[in-house]
Amino acid sequence: MAAREIEDLRRLIDDVDARIIRLLVERMELCRRMGRAKRAASLPVRDTAREDEVLARTGRFRGVFAEIIRLCIEEQG
Repeated sequence: MAAREIEDLRRLIDDVDARIIRLLVERMELCRRMGRAKRAASLPVRDTAREDEVLARTGRFRGVFAEIIRLCIEEQG
């Protein structure tokens, strides 16, 4: 019984992982578009106030989101 439950949970986790990856791909595309729009408007890539707003909402996942923001800045650059 425990082995079956573990396998079921692994499948559910795999499904969640796939959704997270799809959302990250979508977010990175939005970051690329944001970078193009900022360059067209002669604006800087970094918006530390906005970054701080995002991080303030992330709770215990702050480190994960800090890395996502870093990747987004890299995509915009």
